[in-house]
Order: sequence, then structure tokens, then C-alpha cells
Amino acid sequence: MILILPILTGMIISALNGVDKSIKDTALSMGASGSQAIRTIISEARFAVVGALILGFGRAISEVGAAMMLGGNIRGYTRVLTTAISLETQRGDLVLSLALGIILISIAMVVSVIVNVLLQRY
Repeated sequence: MILILPILTGMIISALNGVDKSIKDTALSMGASGSQAIRTIISEARFAVVGALILGFGRAISEVGAAMMLGGNIRGYTRVLTTAISLETQRGDLVLSLALGIILISIAMVVSVIVNVLLQRY
């Protein structure tokens, strides 16, 4: 979270700043409360906010360094796909590391497609 939080914060702030200022004024002039106006602004920026979340997810699942430093890469306890890929590549087992890489990419693709489909519905 510490690694991804600055990226997410910056992207979400940029997304919210991209919303036209008149939307807030319009919502408030139509009798919306402050929280309803905020919800309207977020709704207008939903594609960019979801894009930022997908970016953060992709960054999180591809992180090797922080996982190695914090988790230690202990088999059965703290080993994750990215550290396993790194370990198997160092061992010279390229077939297994490529297979794990394909699994990791597949997970990222499935999550992105599901989020996109859900976003298009709403």
C-alpha cells in the first residue's frame, strides 16, 4: 500500500481535477448536499478513477522488490508470483518462470476485463 498510495492519489486527484467546475456548482444549485455533489463529481470522473485503480492494481501485482524486502520470499509463507518468477529465473528454470509470468499476466487481464465490463454496465 505504501508503494502504490502515492500513484493512486496523484492519478485520482488528476481525474477529479479534470471534471468541469460547473458540475459542482450545478449540483449545489439544484439542491444537492455537499456529499451528493461530491458523489456527482466522482461519478463524472469514474472512468479515470477506475483507470487509476487498475493502474495501481497492475503496479501492485508486478512488484518484486518490496515483496522480497518485506516478505523475504519464504516458500509456503511469503512467496508470491513475482518473487517466484524472480527466483526461478535466477535458478535457470526459464520454462517455469515463463509459465508463472503467463499466469500473472492472465490474472491482470481477467481483472481488467471484469472491471471494464462492470464499468460499462453502470
